[in-house]
Amino acid sequence: MDLIWENNEPVIERVTCAIDCGIVVNPDAATNLAEGGIVDGIGNALYGEISFKDGVPDQQNFDTYRMIRMSEAPKEIDVHFVESDIHPTGLGEPSFPPIFAALANAMYKATGKRSYRQPFLKDRELIG
Repeated sequence: MDLIWENNEPVIERVTCAIDCGIVVNPDAATNLAEGGIVDGIGNALYGEISFKDGVPDQQNFDTYRMIRMSEAPKEIDVHFVESDIHPTGLGEPSFPPIFAALANAMYKATGKRSYRQPFLKDRELIG
């Protein structure tokens, strides 16, 4: 992941993803799934928070739940599939879970400060 820091905000220039999921039956759809998982994961890691009061979520709809905006998505996403003759295993969204750690490491590289709690941008004192 290539990330720079501008105006106290992360700007994600590029994400590279490699997936080993067996034979890829529909490369375009598989790429779209991977890209969607990456963007959704970045949004969750940076902004996604659900808080509760008396067992009821404070965020009841999209007007109170912060999601990633198109302008905040990576400028470029490269998806590569491992060539395989193994039967298709299904794709789901294997790019979603590892993007959290990749983003945390890229933020550390850009700022020199570690973020351990999500959403990462909530802890402004950690990232300056």
